[in-house]
Amino acid sequence: MASGKRSLLPNSRLAKGGGGETLSRKRSGATSREKQEDSRSPSGMAQRLSEDLKSSGIHPTQQRLSVFQTLTESKGHLSAEEIHGLVKSKTPRIGLATIYRTLHALKEKGLVEEHRFNDEFSRYEAKPAKHHDHLICIECGKVVEFDQPVIEQLQVAAARDNHFSIVSHRLEIYGICETCQKRRAEESSLRL
Repeated sequence: MASGKRSLLPNSRLAKGGGGETLSRKRSGATSREKQEDSRSPSGMAQRLSEDLKSSGIHPTQQRLSVFQTLTESKGHLSAEEIHGLVKSKTPRIGLATIYRTLHALKEKGLVEEHRFNDEFSRYEAKPAKHHDHLICIECGKVVEFDQPVIEQLQVAAARDNHFSIVSHRLEIYGICETCQKRRAEESSLRL
């Protein structure tokens, strides 16, 4: 899910794109369009994220909401240091230790996924509504998310054939991206 904002949980309001309207709007009889626009507003998004934290048993402090919102709005896989840099612009007094504690809590509750790609750093993303796998370039570190139903079906069949009950899985394919392949070819032709 490389474009757009990440969905949090398969059945969450954010995954469905609706909800998040305020109680006063519910009482005022606002149209569904007004409710949808309100859920996309910064305050509507903060309310949805706060509700997701609460329903997961995490007290929604300003700092935790800032970390969670940064991850939900991100289109990439961020390190704790990158998250710290982004959150610090909104919440200047937040420390790196708070970022790590918050990431740990979000990961434990299933709201965030932790990845270790080729660079040995932990990278984080908000848990997407739909499972995806990753292609990782070993030269530049580019990460491409992809979803291939055939691969998912083969994994289910392999588990069934071997009498396994799947709890989770992760597929990471390492290779060289198109840009790096072109760069290599250009460098090679210059040497000749």
